[in-house]
Amino acid sequence: MSKGKQRLERNKNAVNEFLKERKITFAEPISMEHALEFLEYLEEEGVADDLASVKYNKKREPISNYEAFPLIYMANILAEAGATRRSQKILKNEAMMKVVGFSEEQIKEGITKRGSKNQHGEGFERQSGVMASTTLIDNLACFDYQGLEDCFNSYIRRTSHAGRVKLGGIFLLDSTIIETESHYPGAQPTKRKDDEGNDTAETIWGFKIFILTSAETLVPVAIHITTANEADSPMLLKMVKKGVENLGEGKIEIVIADRGFIDGKQLYQLKYDMGIDFIIPVRKNMDIWKCMTGLRKDNKNNIEEWEYGKKGLSGGYLSKGSVSYSQYSDMEAGNKKYENGTPVNAVVVTRWAGCEIEVGKEKVIITSLDVNSAIEVIELYGKRTLIENRNFRELKQAASLSNLPQYKNRNAKKTAYRHMLLCVFTLSVFNILVEVVFTGTPDSNKKLPKNLREFRFAKECEKAKMFVLVQNYYYIYEMDEFLQLCGFSFI
Repeated sequence: MSKGKQRLERNKNAVNEFLKERKITFAEPISMEHALEFLEYLEEEGVADDLASVKYNKKREPISNYEAFPLIYMANILAEAGATRRSQKILKNEAMMKVVGFSEEQIKEGITKRGSKNQHGEGFERQSGVMASTTLIDNLACFDYQGLEDCFNSYIRRTSHAGRVKLGGIFLLDSTIIETESHYPGAQPTKRKDDEGNDTAETIWGFKIFILTSAETLVPVAIHITTANEADSPMLLKMVKKGVENLGEGKIEIVIADRGFIDGKQLYQLKYDMGIDFIIPVRKNMDIWKCMTGLRKDNKNNIEEWEYGKKGLSGGYLSKGSVSYSQYSDMEAGNKKYENGTPVNAVVVTRWAGCEIEVGKEKVIITSLDVNSAIEVIELYGKRTLIENRNFRELKQAASLSNLPQYKNRNAKKTAYRHMLLCVFTLSVFNILVEVVFTGTPDSNKKLPKNLREFRFAKECEKAKMFVLVQNYYYIYEMDEFLQLCGFSFI
């Protein structure tokens, strides 16, 4: 529970009894009931208590229940698209503010007695209410970043260990760059990649987010944020180890990653030290690519075909037990005594979407899985597109991941990192809500939301509800149910 004021408790029976006696402390129609449900879920799952224990670096605490700042920020990500600074819809909602622990006086007068004059000068009425969006963001920068990431990790661990969500055994690893202007505090430059993963002449600035996500539920289970100039390959084992720490041993069976993560030594450790299989494409400048594509003529009668949507047949061949990836071993690099690597299987794609791929442009995908068909590997590797088309697209378009809240001042870098972390945190919670809370309820008879935008639209179309507060208890009623409890008759 909060170190300061106790947060409200949702208790329908208690509120019903008070309503029969015509005792109501506060009631208002609520159009953001889904955001309140989200906050309630965060409290039930212990996230609010975890946030209350995060180190808060500020000489003067504006409120005792300072965990309200990230809670409101996450609720805003869930409830609103667009700029994260546009959070007045939540900040001016009394029901929302009461649930996270603000008092009547704070809601009316603000969280501090200082700065009571309006920023526009004399003659203007103060409009800030409990806080301005800039206050929310500035206070978010005071939270210890590692502490916030620990809250994310704790939530994933509790959810996984309780067994309430089936994440499956296949996980996807990828990174994305959040572009900024070159003068953005803390941003670093990198070269934009072409389709083959090679550097182009264009330089971009920004930050980079790594996520490891479940292929079955698209729940991000591990996250790492750094600057855009950091390479992908050093993060392969680090990200998988983070996932294992959060989910437990034996939960991650297969990791599917982009070619940027390829590193023979780490892949060997992934397979033989951690017992986790992998599927990953190789670069064209690698010996194994040259060796595998050099077998194309010998395998012209071993081509397997598979459908590629409505664009025609694709095809390729499987080569088993190649030792031409010399870095895939436990030997130190440069040891000439060991010219061969550990055996690995490879699929060479020679036809794509009905068109034959010319010699020298084939795609080679390697795997530690014991497979007997190229199609087995291709079907699994095809899941990799989910992380880009569903996770990162959802984060950037629906959760405003790329819309960093500040562009200057000393806290810009801090708020950028915390914003990106809370965006991924919110997406993880939402995807688990879909799997755990919405499934098996009366609403599950309807079509379950597949993304945040569909969820918001469906919730906004629902009929009005009433938020009712009696002392420290609250509940959200359907409007007709509330009126009946208050004694209104529709006859």
